[in-house]
Amino acid sequence: MHAGGTGFIGSAVLANLLTKGFTVKAVVRSLVKAVPLETTFKPYVESGKLSFAVVPDITVPGAFASALSGIDGVVHCASPMVPSDPEADPQDLIGPAVQGTIGILQDAAKVPGIKRVVVTSSAITLLEPKEGKYVYTEADWFDTAPKIVEQQGRSAPGALKYIASKVLAEHATWDWIEANKPSFELVTVLPPWTWGKSILADPTHIRPQASNYRLLSAVSRARDGTLDLVETTDFTDVLDIAEGHVKALTTPGISGQRFALIGCSATWQDTLDSIASKPVQGLAVPIGQPGSGKSISDIAEKIVSGEKAVKEFGMAYRSPKDTAYDTLTQALELGWKP
Repeated sequence: MHAGGTGFIGSAVLANLLTKGFTVKAVVRSLVKAVPLETTFKPYVESGKLSFAVVPDITVPGAFASALSGIDGVVHCASPMVPSDPEADPQDLIGPAVQGTIGILQDAAKVPGIKRVVVTSSAITLLEPKEGKYVYTEADWFDTAPKIVEQQGRSAPGALKYIASKVLAEHATWDWIEANKPSFELVTVLPPWTWGKSILADPTHIRPQASNYRLLSAVSRARDGTLDLVETTDFTDVLDIAEGHVKALTTPGISGQRFALIGCSATWQDTLDSIASKPVQGLAVPIGQPGSGKSISDIAEKIVSGEKAVKEFGMAYRSPKDTAYDTLTQALELGWKP
């Protein structure tokens, strides 16, 4: 069973599963939500390799019970996005993130045939502020984020509310596993900023709340001269994130582990260099200040290690220039105005 197939990452995971021969039951909130998936993956629907289960509210107890019938593996990518309302109640994110994940675990525990559950978390859950040089690994947790959000409530920054939801949801997931010891295995996947071509060619995947928008915004700021060239970003191509999820589902001997999928750590100058090496037709992007000591190798004090996934999964990531090219080319096709 796959939850979150209409999302940017989720649709790429679904495509990867189908092309590898899996038979997939995709959870959608309504039949209307299934239409883009039915259109994009029509041959798989017609062949019976892709079917749908409607779960209107993933926070309702027992919501996944019928959808899990006959299932032997679960990939859960569904989660609330950063709120567009700056005064949003943090619980509007935290509640569904926690309850949706725990609900899947509770229902999966009642299905003897399920062997493994893979849950999408986020690399942001690692980034507890540190002094000086530091290499983040899967052992780290950004536990101050939920505390700050609890103190600030609605006035907390939207991004921090999102971080708190991811931290609390993953902690709750591991706590549930420890307390209940189900027969299935659990693995969590931690993507950083995820860029690339939307499988569904969905315009919402380039809106300000979307992951791709971080790159689009940087290009806009480069064009108007306001981009901080030494600001750093960890990012991974959405196709690689999808591959990492399937590896997390299928690789033996990795139960109970977290995996950060870090394809690239770069400054914005590095990213401008990547764009310049594979220009996008019709898009003028300044080159910044190449060769001026503004590369990640020159200034980075803190990095996120992705070595564990490379070792266990054999991950081989797409080049930054290809990721940037795909992202920007499709964004223009979808109506983005830099």
